[in-house]
Amino acid sequence: MGESTERGASAATGQVSRIDFDIEWPPKHAAAYLIEEPAPILIDTGDPEARAEATIRDGLAAAGYDLEDVAAVVVTHPHSDHIGQVPLLREAGATVYAPRPVLEQLERDPADLAAGIREIGRSAGYHGEAIERETERAKSSLERNRRLLEPEAAVPFAFDEPVTVAGRAFDPIHTPGHQVHHASLATEVNGERVLFSGDALIEPFRPGAINVGLDYGAYDAVDDFHRAMDRLEGRAIDRVFPGHGPVFTDYEGAIESTRSALESLTAETLEAVSAVGPATPLEITRHRSGEVRHPAQLLDTLGALGTLEGRGRIEHEVRDGARYYSFRKASP
Repeated sequence: MGESTERGASAATGQVSRIDFDIEWPPKHAAAYLIEEPAPILIDTGDPEARAEATIRDGLAAAGYDLEDVAAVVVTHPHSDHIGQVPLLREAGATVYAPRPVLEQLERDPADLAAGIREIGRSAGYHGEAIERETERAKSSLERNRRLLEPEAAVPFAFDEPVTVAGRAFDPIHTPGHQVHHASLATEVNGERVLFSGDALIEPFRPGAINVGLDYGAYDAVDDFHRAMDRLEGRAIDRVFPGHGPVFTDYEGAIESTRSALESLTAETLEAVSAVGPATPLEITRHRSGEVRHPAQLLDTLGALGTLEGRGRIEHEVRDGARYYSFRKASP
C-alpha cells in the first residue's frame, strides 16, 4: 500500500448505499454512492436530466435521508453523468469538492479549446463542417459542465494528498485515461479499505480512453490509462464502488483486465494500420470497429496510435493537417 494511503486511512465507519441513474448512452446507467453517517457524503451525483432529481431524492429517502441532510458531494471527474445533480445538492446546502485541476479546466478560454479541437480534429481526419461540429460540441460541453460544477462554488482538493470531507478522510488518487483529471477516492468503511473508482476502474468492461476528448493530449490517452493502473496497483483495497457496472471485490483482477483490454486495443489498432495504412485515425477506426457511432471509438484509436508510436511500432506523416499512419520504416 502506498504511503499516502496509510496516512489517509479514516477511522470513521458507515454504510454505503448505491443510487442508480438511467442514462441514454452505453452502458445505460451511472451510479452515485451515499456514505451513510451523521454527516452523509455523496460520491458523484448522476446525470443532469430532470428524471435524475427524482432518482436522487428517492435514493436518499430509501436510506432515511432528505436532500438537505447531505453534508458534502465529492466529484470524481467532470463528465455530465457524474456531475449532473451537483446544482441540486449545492442549493440544498451540501459543500461540493472536486479535484483542483478539474476546476481549473472549467475556467479554460473557449477560444483555446476551439483551437485544440480544430488541430486535433484535422489530425484525425475530420475536415470542413465535421470539425466545426466537433468544436461546437466541445464548447457546449465546457459551458454545460461549468454551469453544473461552478468552479468558484466548489472546494478544490489535490491529488495524492489526503483530504478531509465532513469528518471523513479520503486519499484522492490521480487516475487519468478515461478523464485526464480523474480522481479515484480511497477510504475506510466498516473496517474495509474501499475505493470509489468513478470511471477509472470497472470490472466487466474497460472504460473508454476519452481523457481530454478531441483536444491537445488525445494521443496520450492510453499511456495515461496505463499510468492510472500503475498508481492503483499494489494498494490494499477490499471493495470497489465504480461509476458503472456492479460493486466488486477483485481489485487486482480488474486492474489486470483493464491492462489486458488496453493491450488488446493497441494490438487491434496495429492490425488496422497494417491493413489500411498509410491512413488517418478516422480510417483506421472504421477498419477497426466499423461505423464510428460514438466519439469514444475514435478517441480509443487516437490513444492507441500515440502509444504505438511511442513504442516505435508506427510513424506518421502530416498531409494538409491530417496524420497518416503506417508501420515505422526500418533504419538504414
